[in-house]
Amino acid sequence: MTMGMRKRTSLGLVAALCLVCLWGCAPRLAPATPAGVTLQPGRYLTAYYRAPDFAPAQATYIMSAFEVETAQGVAADTFKGLFMEELTLAFRANGLKLSDQGDTVVNGTVQFVAVRGAAFRFLRGKIDADLIVSAAITRGGNTGFACQDRISLSSPVNPGPPAPKEEELLLRQAARTFAIHLLNEMLLYWPPAEGK
Repeated sequence: MTMGMRKRTSLGLVAALCLVCLWGCAPRLAPATPAGVTLQPGRYLTAYYRAPDFAPAQATYIMSAFEVETAQGVAADTFKGLFMEELTLAFRANGLKLSDQGDTVVNGTVQFVAVRGAAFRFLRGKIDADLIVSAAITRGGNTGFACQDRISLSSPVNPGPPAPKEEELLLRQAARTFAIHLLNEMLLYWPPAEGK
């Protein structure tokens, strides 16, 4: 009886230790926001800041390239190209003006991007992607909008060999999801009620 109890306790402690280690290795949102900006929880984004006078529909945007700090399972340059393409397409699809001569700059950092599960794809039938992004929209040195978002996606479960370009499609979906969250938070805004 005592030996069985000790064995379960040992297994429980080992399992708890493994969970703590995995939790400690999980990526965190880094404080990559402009000075003087306080983020609050968003409806679509993880956190955001919006200046009271920010009017996204009237601006002409310059899309600067987002830097990729940490990439696991994917080349940073490859993801950077996919990410910028999806972000640019989303801005144009929502009627926002992009130009090299704009007055409002969109810049940011992809703090973490990872594709996990490719080695065990044949067993699990899917792969996972994680994305953490910080972005800011500035005009004349003033921050009009800043945000952070964390996205985790999985490919559809499909046991067997991977589909052609499955990894690229999942990464595009992660980038597109960020763009959707960003534009929804920017464009679907209403001021807070008086007295709140």
